[in-house]
Amino acid sequence: MVDARPFLVLCGVSPALTVTLGRPGAGLAHREAPAFGRAAETLAPMVAEVLAGAGVSVKDLAGVACVRGPGSFTGIRVVLATALGLSIGAGLPMAGLDYLPLLAATAARRATGVVVALTHARTDQVYVQSFLADDGVVPMGPLEALSVAGAADRVAEAAAVGPLWLVGEGAERYRKVFAAASPQAVFVGPEGNAPAPEVLLTAAAAASYGFCPVEPLYLRPSDAEENLAVFAAGFGLSPGVARERLRQALRRD
Repeated sequence: MVDARPFLVLCGVSPALTVTLGRPGAGLAHREAPAFGRAAETLAPMVAEVLAGAGVSVKDLAGVACVRGPGSFTGIRVVLATALGLSIGAGLPMAGLDYLPLLAATAARRATGVVVALTHARTDQVYVQSFLADDGVVPMGPLEALSVAGAADRVAEAAAVGPLWLVGEGAERYRKVFAAASPQAVFVGPEGNAPAPEVLLTAAAAASYGFCPVEPLYLRPSDAEENLAVFAAGFGLSPGVARERLRQALRRD
């Protein structure tokens, strides 16, 4: 008998906090809200509203999938903690999804050739990964955190392989730089800044589920780690003491 129960998919990476409910080809609901600075207070009510609106209880779910990064540290941690709470509280299996392949799959619904997914990583950096779009997406190289200039080199390299499509918030934010690196590149545009609901549900249905916490996917230190000395001075702490307190806090999480 085919399991027809819906999946719940949570994403707080960037640029919006989203909750998606359903199965591939039979989505029930998709809702989004601004994530910046509000993920912790917004996500749980969103989940409750989406489930209630669809007439689905937590125990009716096949599993909960969460986008594990890379992206907003706060958004990722809130999403992973919420998914873990649902898993423990309702006995739901959970799975992690990587963000850039989801963006590439969204672009591949109309793109052929090479898709480069680029997302904003702050401080003039982007997360970047290239994919071959041919009946799905296949990674052509590793996921990297690069300077915008370094990412432009990757874009130029990808342009030599075949028709090139650029997708993601990073592509839009630094459009002039990447257009100069590859004038023939096609920009997917704002509609590609977040994964499409159907792409999220397809990935959720194909994911491997279990009951261990999903590990976050981080490629660079958090702002707290990068600016630890400045923050520590503001609280009258030495960098060493602040570093130890931060380590203990991360261990508790």
